[in-house]
Amino acid sequence: MFKSGEKLIDYSKKKGFSQCEIYIEKIIEKSFDLKNETDFSKGLTETIGVALRLIKGKYVFFVNSTMNNEKSIEDLIDKASSINFSKKIDGQILPQLKEELNFSEINSIDETKIKDAVYEMSSIAKNADKRIQNVKSSSINTIEKHVWLMNSYGLKSHQAYNAVDAQVSVLAKDKIEEIGWYDQKGFSLDEIDFENIAKTASIRAIEKLSPSSFSTKKLSVILSNEVMSYMLRYFFNIFSAQSVIDKTTKLELGKRAFSSSVSIIDDFFAKGGIKFFVDEEGIKKTHTIVVENGELKTFLHNTYTSNKLKSRNTANARRYSFVNPIKVGPANFYLKPSEKSLQDLFDSIDGFYITEIMGMHMANPVSGDFSLGVNGFLIESGQKTHYIKASTFSDNFYNILNKTMAVANDLYFTGSVGSPSVWVADCVIGGEN
Repeated sequence: MFKSGEKLIDYSKKKGFSQCEIYIEKIIEKSFDLKNETDFSKGLTETIGVALRLIKGKYVFFVNSTMNNEKSIEDLIDKASSINFSKKIDGQILPQLKEELNFSEINSIDETKIKDAVYEMSSIAKNADKRIQNVKSSSINTIEKHVWLMNSYGLKSHQAYNAVDAQVSVLAKDKIEEIGWYDQKGFSLDEIDFENIAKTASIRAIEKLSPSSFSTKKLSVILSNEVMSYMLRYFFNIFSAQSVIDKTTKLELGKRAFSSSVSIIDDFFAKGGIKFFVDEEGIKKTHTIVVENGELKTFLHNTYTSNKLKSRNTANARRYSFVNPIKVGPANFYLKPSEKSLQDLFDSIDGFYITEIMGMHMANPVSGDFSLGVNGFLIESGQKTHYIKASTFSDNFYNILNKTMAVANDLYFTGSVGSPSVWVADCVIGGEN
């Protein structure tokens, strides 16, 4: 790939571009899905895409396409000057480095073992309880990703990794019907506990079969690891240096922003997350402390924001796909877990355990305000007692992290953002009145 890239950089110079960056992405996805306990299917998709940032004068041109051959990329360069998607730049946007980086961790995956595991999860889930009516889906998805990147300053990088995601969805019935779902991610099949996935999905469905009424009250809340990871992901941009430039964050460097129980890390590796040895501008990723004991230590940067704000580049350039332009994004961005278990948090409160949220997309990503529909359980004497459905929860994300009393050890990732369960004091949960 690098030989082809060098030719294309030379070609871009002939066309009058002073700087050039070439990003090539290859993704192989395989899916193994058993629906309704009998209908097994296997899928395969493979895409190779290329994205270019080309600089001429004070303008950057972004073009992308699926990759066929060098000629097709040359055609992109030819058309770049005439396309509408150009942007005036006011700072350095490409890393001025001349080095070569290579990170590759590809684990072999036995497809026979995958198929056996899919059937095994379905069988365990179905037999977990007589109230399980149907295993709607038992599936394992694998992804293998390669990224090559080079620019006209001489920077070359390549990284490759694969990951596995196993999940089960079941339908339980007893007067009413409820869905239970659970998943687990890893970098190999050996990291996945298939039995636990199946049993947990079934338990989740069964627990919801007898919902109770609830009156509005102020109480302590535990946000499940899944819920908190979704929230942290939605409000990620308040930690981005781009939000400083755009004046869309309330956070300030060196000041206590949250509870002392809150520390946030951004790292190149985390179990359940992804592998991000090199960011998507070719900069080597390192361990970054974003928040330590409630105090903001750094915003996250890519090349542009670090130059613009004269700060250290934290290697957080993200594209999410070759079709998207560069942004500041998470590597493995997560709320640091403690040594406390979720049960330890249950033992600390009589309150409400929120397991599902609805309407996160309606929250205000700048102010932090949100109003959500929530489902969950009352916690009394350290136990889940009553399932409460269709309550409301209105608050502010900054306030949530200010009122965080403790975090658990059950770190869970949604994509590249993760969190353990958290105990938050003084929240109002809306009920029937």
